[in-house]
Amino acid sequence: MGFRLFFATLLTVLVLSGSRAVAAEPGEDLTVFVLTFGPGDHPFFKFGHNAILVQSQKEESGLVYNFGTFQYDAPGLILKFLRGRFNYWLSVSSMDESFASYVSDNRSVEAQELDLTAAQRWALWTSLRENARPENREYLYDYFRDNCSTRVRDVVDRAVDGRVRQAGQAPAKSTFRSDALRMTADFFPEYLGLDLALGRPTDAPITAWEAAFLPEHTRDLLRTVRIPGESGDKPLVKSERVLFAARRPAKPEQPPSWTLYFLVAGLALGGSLAGLGRVAQRHPAARVGLGLGSSLLGLVCGMLGLILLSFWAFTDHRAAYSNANIFLLAPWLVVLAGYGIAVALGRPSAMRKAFWLVAAAAGLAVLGLLAKVLPGLSQDNMPFVAFFLPVWLGLTAGFRWMNAS
Repeated sequence: MGFRLFFATLLTVLVLSGSRAVAAEPGEDLTVFVLTFGPGDHPFFKFGHNAILVQSQKEESGLVYNFGTFQYDAPGLILKFLRGRFNYWLSVSSMDESFASYVSDNRSVEAQELDLTAAQRWALWTSLRENARPENREYLYDYFRDNCSTRVRDVVDRAVDGRVRQAGQAPAKSTFRSDALRMTADFFPEYLGLDLALGRPTDAPITAWEAAFLPEHTRDLLRTVRIPGESGDKPLVKSERVLFAARRPAKPEQPPSWTLYFLVAGLALGGSLAGLGRVAQRHPAARVGLGLGSSLLGLVCGMLGLILLSFWAFTDHRAAYSNANIFLLAPWLVVLAGYGIAVALGRPSAMRKAFWLVAAAAGLAVLGLLAKVLPGLSQDNMPFVAFFLPVWLGLTAGFRWMNAS
């Protein structure tokens, strides 16, 4: 069944390319498509993909220009990724090979034929071939500002003298964060990690041009573009077809809201920690539980805070800058990992110091809540506020009651 679908897809593209007569003018025999591939299962493929297909009547198979290529086993891959200095490149493959890969992964394939002049088609293809040369093909990848989709958008924009950018000045209905979260909503660990790591800049209003970091938004933006024609402006997209429809649920229009669930979890954990502190002097097991629990919390949350701070201070991950979640994940909490064990062992000095560490973290979390109402400081992180504020307040109360007993 898979091979039938693949060959049906290939035949559809050939039909789309039409039967123009080959002329002497450069580009007359070319047809240019923007391809939009749907999301896949792998975390890297949740956002979909774009590419450009250039088909010539002189060739049996068109060429797919793909700006989303990187080497999985490249030396230093993890370090480069963590530092935000990871290179992608433009690769070229046959239409057959590209389509077979996406169809086998059950990823949808859509094609938009661009209504360009022969000169524009030739210039676009010449630009792609020059860009694909080994010395030109690499670029520094950025999730939202420079990726496989924005590169396709930019190539088309240059071909039509800025008409795509002009059409994209309208406000978008989404933000960088909301689009990232709704596309990963079906894989909670990725959703949670992105929501925690993305900073305040990803909540700022964006235009349709900027929203085209997402392949489906590039597709939608191209539908709105009009270019000069013989009798006035005409649509840039001449025709579009779904070449392969994936059998998978559609992505939600908006990201899910987890605030209530996080609040319930935060109240439950904070209340439990406070309760352990309340009875810690009478029941040594409660003191041990409070100490070990605070040690684990301090280690995990302190390390997360250090990571967020490092993203901001030492990497090129601009989307992670100015992250208000640092109010909720005080980096100094990592010291609590040691003090918590000392609390479990019943050392009074450790109990006092642990209290002040946690009280300072609770105070910082309160400032994080207050910052949400201040102009220019608000961030869409209410689920994390709803979870961590009760936790730090509950742990502070627990240590206070334990020390007062």
